[in-house]
Amino acid sequence: MNKQRLYWIFQITGWSTYALLNILGISFQSTHFTTVMAIPVIAESLYFFLITHGYRSFSKRRAWLQLPTTQLIVKALLSIMAMSVTVYLVRVGVSFIFGLYSHEMLSPINFMGNVIANFIVLIIWSSIYFAFHYLEKNTQSLKYEVAMNEMKLNQLKSQVNPHFIFNALNSIRALVDEEPSKSKRAINHLSNILRSSLVMDKKKLTSLKEELATTRDYLALESIRFEERLQTEFAIEPRTENVQVPPMMLQTLVENGIKHGISKLKDGGKVSVTARIDQGRMILEIRNTGYYQENRINGTGQGLRNTRQRLELIYGEAAKLQIGNENNNTVLTIVKIPLTNIN
Repeated sequence: MNKQRLYWIFQITGWSTYALLNILGISFQSTHFTTVMAIPVIAESLYFFLITHGYRSFSKRRAWLQLPTTQLIVKALLSIMAMSVTVYLVRVGVSFIFGLYSHEMLSPINFMGNVIANFIVLIIWSSIYFAFHYLEKNTQSLKYEVAMNEMKLNQLKSQVNPHFIFNALNSIRALVDEEPSKSKRAINHLSNILRSSLVMDKKKLTSLKEELATTRDYLALESIRFEERLQTEFAIEPRTENVQVPPMMLQTLVENGIKHGISKLKDGGKVSVTARIDQGRMILEIRNTGYYQENRINGTGQGLRNTRQRLELIYGEAAKLQIGNENNNTVLTIVKIPLTNIN
């Protein structure tokens, strides 16, 4: 429903209900109730209607919702106090016009009692009004943040595939002339990876099982190039296979280990992947032969930065990616992903 229309519905319904309840209260208290006695109440409710609408318009023009909370509260309380007094004076004035005025209406106790009652009514109205707008403002901010995160994720995902395809095609190109049969197998593995990639591009998350299938295809592709210089090992707890992870994350981390570790070693090395559940999180560990230099000159570390950003956008601070040397000959990459609390 249109916000403006919703406002008028609540405004009209609310003050009409207020007038009706007050008239019913007077009729029960008075033994000689007449229609004229309802006029000051109707006038008061109508003035409430007009003055709150004016209050709303004034606060919007002065951008009160943009003020710090303390300033907003002070301005609102002062305005409400002034309105509470004028509302009761309107009721007194209408009562005087219709011959319902009595001196008790302006006695200190009666005057203060009615002003306080009006103050409470206006406090309730203001609380509802400002709470609605703060909630709407926060909702819009959250929607904007989600939209920006989705845009960043799509941008990061779009960086993964061209980077991987470029490396894979370079590998296949090296095999075409020397070993055509191996290049054909490599093309088959690449085809499987690209098929999976096309599906994954539409997903924010995918299962670890699907990620493992893509990673195995990638390692098979690299094994053709490295031959006996590349060894692989997997130790996956079955219950981790349904855990949701960012698409191409595992393959990117494995590729990082081969590119910056094993490919630089004359004798090659080993890549091992383990996954387990521990204290409400999945612990994914990728080990590769080599030595990690944080400020290395060769390589930009784009894959690692990309993966860190995607994990942060999806899981916030609940997910972690750590990389370092387990020993002088092994690089260990650890990814900790929560089983819940996905943004």
